[in-house]
Amino acid sequence: MSNTEVDFLTRSDLFANQARSVMDAVVSQGTFEKVGPGGIVFKQGDAGDRMYVIKSGVLEVVTEPSDNNPSVTIAFLGVGEVVGELALLTGSPRSATIRCPENAELFRLDKAVFDDLMASLPGMARSMCEVIARRLEASTLKSRRAESKQLSGNLQFFDLATVIQTLIGSHQTGSLIVSSPQHQRVSEIVFFKGNVVRAEFQQLKGDDAVFQLFQSKPEGEFAFTSREVEEQQRIDITLPGISLLMESVRMSDELPMLQERLTDRKKVFKPTIKELEWTDSESRPPALDVFARLQKGASIEELEKESGRCSYWVYKVILTLQTAGQVE
Repeated sequence: MSNTEVDFLTRSDLFANQARSVMDAVVSQGTFEKVGPGGIVFKQGDAGDRMYVIKSGVLEVVTEPSDNNPSVTIAFLGVGEVVGELALLTGSPRSATIRCPENAELFRLDKAVFDDLMASLPGMARSMCEVIARRLEASTLKSRRAESKQLSGNLQFFDLATVIQTLIGSHQTGSLIVSSPQHQRVSEIVFFKGNVVRAEFQQLKGDDAVFQLFQSKPEGEFAFTSREVEEQQRIDITLPGISLLMESVRMSDELPMLQERLTDRKKVFKPTIKELEWTDSESRPPALDVFARLQKGASIEELEKESGRCSYWVYKVILTLQTAGQVE
């Protein structure tokens, strides 16, 4: 078989250490399936009668609604990752639904073939034992083993917050690039062992770059690539990963309500006092940055471009200053 037919298996923890002859044997006994947007690979509660390896694309892991709780996307899986293999061993029903957000090509092994391979290929059985042992260890330590991920897709089909949560939860190191529909890069978020360490969005950097990424409701594509990142390089993120994500979602949800109160984005605001009066210590840094740019007079549009702060902070600070009579 050609290298391209089996290369995807080398990125799977189940097959990565197998000899080429073993991977050829595995591929010869399985089948390839293509799944389109919204396609269901299997549902939570289904019998575990087959497993899959992702050859291209991304799959979404979803828990089904129960006891009045809605369905929740808990992870995204990329090229080389395996789904459904443990159910083949335990006989347990599927613990989650696997859905295809966009397009994917999968390699499928049915249970009978899988059992035959496990019996006839000692190396594969040994790898399976190692995979299970690592996952049990990770579960015991309440942390997942950091396995390299390659995730990409169109944001029309993916929830950005869940993509980032997946990268944080799987302790990834690398870069997430968000591009516009015209394929121009608009944002980069750098991860180190699951922590967000640097971020850029247009002219913004740090926490505010991540905040603005969510507030802009980006369209286009994203791509995460594992790569080496120097831990001691510049770190411009101040919040832990999950806290940063939660704040980003909260600000994105609240921003439209603030915008309804200030509809003229071109109106120029000027301070009525020389020094900022601001009592909340946590929000004082963004308030100082916005107030400093206001000294010469500035509109919301200008503040968004020049204050170094995201739209949420621009609106929040202006409204607070307006209520307190500190701008006109």
